[in-house]
Amino acid sequence: MEPGRVDGRHNVVLADIAVIRALGAAQSRQAADLDAISAALVSGGTQLDSDALGPVGAHFLAALADAVARDARLVALLGERVATASATARATADAYVVTEQGTGDALTGLGV
Repeated sequence: MEPGRVDGRHNVVLADIAVIRALGAAQSRQAADLDAISAALVSGGTQLDSDALGPVGAHFLAALADAVARDARLVALLGERVATASATARATADAYVVTEQGTGDALTGLGV
């Protein structure tokens, strides 16, 4: 709780550490799923046979392969960002725990 304000209202900060950790775990799973999707897009793009569809089909398949490769890179980038968010959630939960413990130790040291 922060010091009292002029209007007498206190600001209370509450953090549900278990929920923050669960969010980090869910984001970690999502990042792994995105990595798998990116890998599937990359491998699927290499299975296209441009010779089977003739010259028009070859141009279409080349454009499709480029689009799939671009989207695979975007999905991989999204996966990296979600993984970073997961690490941030874990670090935030850990920081809350350390702060809570430090505050408790400080108050105990003061005899409170």
